[in-house]
Amino acid sequence: MANTLNRRAFVRRGLGSVAGLAAGTSLAGTLARAADAPDYLTLVGGGQGGAWYLGAATMAEIAKGLWPDISTTVTPGGSLANLQGVGRGKIDIAYSFAMDVTAAQKGTLAFEGRAIPGLRAIMSTNAAYFSIVAKPDIKSYADLAGKSVAPGRAGMTGLAAFRNIVNEVGIADQIEEVNTDYPEMSSLFKDGVVSAANVIGSIPHSTINEILSTADGHLLGMDDDLVERLSEKFNYERMVVPAGTFIGQDKEVVTAGSVTQVVTHEDVADETIYALTKATWESRDRLIQAHPSYKELTDEMALNGIRIPLHPGAEQYWREIGLLKS
Repeated sequence: MANTLNRRAFVRRGLGSVAGLAAGTSLAGTLARAADAPDYLTLVGGGQGGAWYLGAATMAEIAKGLWPDISTTVTPGGSLANLQGVGRGKIDIAYSFAMDVTAAQKGTLAFEGRAIPGLRAIMSTNAAYFSIVAKPDIKSYADLAGKSVAPGRAGMTGLAAFRNIVNEVGIADQIEEVNTDYPEMSSLFKDGVVSAANVIGSIPHSTINEILSTADGHLLGMDDDLVERLSEKFNYERMVVPAGTFIGQDKEVVTAGSVTQVVTHEDVADETIYALTKATWESRDRLIQAHPSYKELTDEMALNGIRIPLHPGAEQYWREIGLLKS
């Protein structure tokens, strides 16, 4: 994690305008006295081209606007691996799923015995959907038995979620997994190497539309009973993909998913997170330009699904603008 040795001593250079906007609060006084900026931030999203990666890249640009001399690194990632990276001090800002964030902080599910108690939330941004595109002859998850599927690479939540689903359906031992990143899924599907491909993320997701633009397929839905069982076991939520979201999708599709959250570690300076939270919220149009799913980043979404402690810097800002009252 960048500058962890002296995180709490971080103060920022060149932020008079931010301090002025925050005048009247105790943290604003700290800002007004700022002298140094964080020198490095590592931001990790999801697969290239997806909303997480583009969101992390946009936040890096926003950080550069706050601190022109800062060095930033933006890399692809996955929900579980991102949280592990934050816990190990390798990542400063990470995108993840609320279901994984809660499990990581409490040490449950995939993080059984490996809790990350220092994990802190910044904000929720948008919903993430389990989107599986399948060949026309596959009508249900049960029909995936005996087929090859690209569920995502090791360490990604998409793979873990897919395994949860097929285990619940009872066909896990009847599927051949072809583990790969998003960019390879389209050619594998088109060439018939796999009969289905799995993505978890914002909609519309570029990988799904790329597949549907080059091969015949459709979005595979879930029945409500399956969604309910998954929700009880893994804290998933029932979600509906509106008609017209993807190429050739003429009716709504029921699936499951989670809320996307941006998280950090308690060791990252309060002032750094305060300034970045404020600047990101006030530059939401830049996120929307990066990916349309960020239209969901509203007053109602900002703190939706957060079940772990907020980072003090983020908490200070949300209280200032009235979104956090209790």
